Amino acid sequence: MAQAYSASSEGKMESLEQELHYLQKEVIPKYNSVIGFCHNDLLAANIMIEPSSQQIQLIDFEYGGVNYTPFDIANHFNEYAGGTTTEENGVPDYSRFPTLSQQCDFLQAYHNTSVVEEDMLKEVEAFVMVNHLYWGLWAINQAESEGCEEFDYSTYAQNRIQQYHICKQLYLPPNTN
Repeated sequence: MAQAYSASSEGKMESLEQELHYLQKEVIPKYNSVIGFCHNDLLAANIMIEPSSQQIQLIDFEYGGVNYTPFDIANHFNEYAGGTTTEENGVPDYSRFPTLSQQCDFLQAYHNTSVVEEDMLKEVEAFVMVNHLYWGLWAINQAESEGCEEFDYSTYAQNRIQQYHICKQLYLPPNTN
């Protein structure tokens, strides 16, 4: 995969660049998304729960920084699929993506509200797509810089970019590209 997206394959990199421009111009501006400090890597291994008090503690802020908060929520939802452990070796299981009910429960707790508006769900849905492309590109970089002997970053990149395209088709209104 790293070779598939290397400089010798400029067409694929150009295609990914076009996808980034699409997100920047057509998707993200549709929402007046809140920007704040985000963890940006809310997989289960980075969420600790103290057993007696049930208090939640986030750890590993390696990717933390200013971002759109729906990106952080979308990342958390995408991480349900896994694919990041040595055993999974780059193969997420998207059937584990949270149900609509689970998403609403999370959004109610996150926003401290009893009502989840459809716009809120649509905004997170858009950032699910953004998040797939982000981590797909990250995995291409990891495959180039670290190799794939210990973890198959190439497979992970391929799966995340493929899921981006699936989500894009679901996100787009009929008869558009």
